Amino acid sequence: MNLSNNIPETKIPGSYTEFNYYAGPNGLPANIQKVLLIGDKSSAGSLAVNKPTAVSSEQEAISLAGAGSVLMQMYKAAKKAWKYAQITLLRHAEVTGSAATWAFTFAGTATKPGKVSVICNGVEYAAGVKTDNLDTVAVDPDDCGKVAVNLAEVINNTPDAPFTAVATTEEVTDQTTHETSNVATGEVVLTAKCKGEYVANGTFTTGSGSSERTFTVRGGLSVYVKSEAAGITVGGDSYVVSDGSVKASPGVGDVDLATALAAAFPERYHIIVSPVNDATNLGYLREHLDSAAAPLEQRGQRAICAMVSATASSAASVAIAKNYERLHIAAVKNKINATVWEIAAGLGAIFASNSKPNIPMNGVAIPGLAIPDVEDKWSGDEQDTLLNGGVIPLVEEDSMLCIVRAVTTRTKNSGAEWNKLNDTGVIASLDYFRDCILAMHKSKYKNKVIHAFLADALNEDNKAVASDLEDEQILRYIDDYADQFITQESKNVPGRMLCQIPAPVVPGLNQIYNTIDLYL
Repeated sequence: MNLSNNIPETKIPGSYTEFNYYAGPNGLPANIQKVLLIGDKSSAGSLAVNKPTAVSSEQEAISLAGAGSVLMQMYKAAKKAWKYAQITLLRHAEVTGSAATWAFTFAGTATKPGKVSVICNGVEYAAGVKTDNLDTVAVDPDDCGKVAVNLAEVINNTPDAPFTAVATTEEVTDQTTHETSNVATGEVVLTAKCKGEYVANGTFTTGSGSSERTFTVRGGLSVYVKSEAAGITVGGDSYVVSDGSVKASPGVGDVDLATALAAAFPERYHIIVSPVNDATNLGYLREHLDSAAAPLEQRGQRAICAMVSATASSAASVAIAKNYERLHIAAVKNKINATVWEIAAGLGAIFASNSKPNIPMNGVAIPGLAIPDVEDKWSGDEQDTLLNGGVIPLVEEDSMLCIVRAVTTRTKNSGAEWNKLNDTGVIASLDYFRDCILAMHKSKYKNKVIHAFLADALNEDNKAVASDLEDEQILRYIDDYADQFITQESKNVPGRMLCQIPAPVVPGLNQIYNTIDLYL
């Protein structure tokens, strides 16, 4: 055995010692899962387009994304789900178009005190209403214009509101003094802080003739308004008396993740969260994930989006069309007081919290998210339809929104049913195994030469890493697969070693089938 070191040559007598930090076992690398949130900022945010920026505090996130923006809502949902999530914000290309609006009108003059409210996805924005009767010391009762102004002020003074509010005014001339002034009409117009068609819920028809198009948005913002002050009523062309909802004028423009993903490509983000779930952007995500995980890049990543769907079959059809082991789609039935971008961000944080890759997340709650109504809970048959199609059903359990089973969209192989990569823990375990192998190779074999014993040494070290993962119950039966570890020098390319490494992943426990025998 030839000994060597990196101590510089000297003629001075003495004993000289260096340190080798890589001798002996170095242990397995940490399995930290960084989360990339892709979304849009508000006008108050400073984040540039296509510039991934790590954030370490909520105030920093607010400064970059703007309070109430899609991106800030994603950040807050992720942190509520798991406060230790390591988050990077990425603003996608600016949406070319306009923001959704909601308009409604107050009428009358208050005869009793109370309040008026806007409710958006379960969050109430309320303004008090005063009168001149014995219930209060106010001199004059609030009229519809004053009520509209006060409510708009409350909304605009609530940073987390996803929209801004304007109390419409009109110019009025005093018949005596002939002076003009702007007087509030009682109408309030809300404008979403982010542009795009995906933001406001509803069924919309746009265009005309051959360009006419009808589409439905679920999983965005829903607005309701109500008056609890006698004498003040709510109306307007967009107001629905039966349920108090306000029909939106939809936003215009589509989210495009292509350039944002290109900007993120050089860095590894283990969990990528998309604010949208359309086929085009899911295609961009798949291309990005496939390229990043390729052998010459070796940055295994997973992507998550969410949807609110009227039927299980329609959600499953979206996943089946992609059929990819690194892509995840979660679905809630019909409606929920949360947006799809918040649901996806919360789920992404839960994925990141699962440091042991093969542990299933069956029944794991996503803290901080709303829950659907009882009638909007997926039935057992619907859950099966979703899971067979590669969709993660989200249901209420113990007043929390929970994962039924964390599956990928990969359900087919050459058109036939294929379950090998269905559970997300499998691809996550393979990624971590590769990370462990690469970390060992970098620490022990960087700048080595191919000597006679290298193949055996490298092969044994590959086995040792697998054995360490067996101790962690991530791999199993390593001794049984010992003859499948093969290492040899390439006969075609000088300086190259070839390694064959088995990966018997320990599957997560998803089901226990029982038969109970009755004896009398």
